Amino acid sequence: MLRIFVSLIFTCLIAGCDNAPVPEEADRRPVKLYTVVTGGQARTYEFPAIIEASTSSDLTFDVPGKIVRLTVDQGDFVRAGTVIAQLDQTIARNQLVQAREQYEAAQDAFRRADALVGEGAIPRAVHVQRETQRDTARAELDNAREQLEKTVLRAPFSGRVARRLTEPFEYVSPQQPVVTLQTAGSAKAVVQVPSSIVANAEQRAPINAAIALDSLPDRRFAARFGSFATDATRQSLTYEATFLFDPPSGALILPGMTGTLHVELDTDDAEMPAVPLEAIVGRDEKTFVWRVDRRTGAIALRRVTVGKGAGGMLPVTAGIGRGDLIVAAGLANLEEGMKVRPYERD
Repeated sequence: MLRIFVSLIFTCLIAGCDNAPVPEEADRRPVKLYTVVTGGQARTYEFPAIIEASTSSDLTFDVPGKIVRLTVDQGDFVRAGTVIAQLDQTIARNQLVQAREQYEAAQDAFRRADALVGEGAIPRAVHVQRETQRDTARAELDNAREQLEKTVLRAPFSGRVARRLTEPFEYVSPQQPVVTLQTAGSAKAVVQVPSSIVANAEQRAPINAAIALDSLPDRRFAARFGSFATDATRQSLTYEATFLFDPPSGALILPGMTGTLHVELDTDDAEMPAVPLEAIVGRDEKTFVWRVDRRTGAIALRRVTVGKGAGGMLPVTAGIGRGDLIVAAGLANLEEGMKVRPYERD
């Protein structure tokens, strides 16, 4: 009797072990999960940059002539007002002497007429004629002085001579470049921005920007947005943008140097939820995400409305909110009500 009772107990124990439930975790589908956050998170972009002077100008004469004096060479630093070059002034000086003599004669004739007209010795018409001749002579004298001044080329701003394009005793025409002058110190980084970022330019604004030069890789210089071209380049279909920066003293920054511009962008929809592009499910021209029940792990297809985004994130205007848990990767063959668990690498 005792033997039968022990056998029954042993049999029940075996049966109980065989019918023990398998841990539920093993039945869950491993997926990559993502907790929805706001979309206004900054992202840093890197663009190859070419350094240019913030201001560059080809200096020219307004009159033709032979260069008799050229005071600068490439690389020289000059201050605003410094004489860069001078043309032969022989003709201009002769014209100035003649204009001065004609003006002095006209002025004397007008003074005599002014005295005589008061005595009634000459008609008033003669007085008016002498006045007109004096004014004309004065205008010609002013023009002669201006023509003489045009034979001297001065630096319009302080900067460095990037190129010397002529030589002494060379004959130059009006508007023919003599030297190229570029501002020293302040510079600009020119970059090409892809259309994918330009398309969302109204939603994204630069927060921080810095330029790192290839010649000075361990240093970064703070930069600020300068300008943006609205026409794409024909070869690369990108848009040119410039960022200005002021190198510190002691750092030799020259136009033509290369570097990398680091730009941190933010969106103006900082409170709007955003999800990874890979989390979006498209069906019948509608967009959905798999929302995960945090308590049970079960998934449900939730329709969402998304806006335009950049950097792999899409803002969501309706359907889910901040803090929701969704499936971000491993979406293949998911079904409504299926239970999932976070994917963990071995």
